[in-house]
Amino acid sequence: VNRSQAIRDYLATSGKASADEIKEALAKKGIEASDSLIKKLKYEKPKRKRGKKRGRPAGATAKAASVSVESLVAANKMVNQLGGIAAAEKAIGILKRLG
Repeated sequence: VNRSQAIRDYLATSGKASADEIKEALAKKGIEASDSLIKKLKYEKPKRKRGKKRGRPAGATAKAASVSVESLVAANKMVNQLGGIAAAEKAIGILKRLG
């Protein structure tokens, strides 16, 4: 058992004990502990659990990535009819402004 755990164990049995009382009790057991370590462990707040992480859950796909094969085939035909990707992007930009 290390010093910190010995202090925690003593505090669990007698939580109202002062730092001097804890120091004396541990000294009887042959454990030397500083006042600052005792006070740190006595008055520290319990750590809070962290909340859930924000964002998309692991393994989830973006909605934009869920395009059907039929839609991709139709988009490919449109790109070919317009004369390439650059022309298709230009047409889509115009449609966005009209829309």
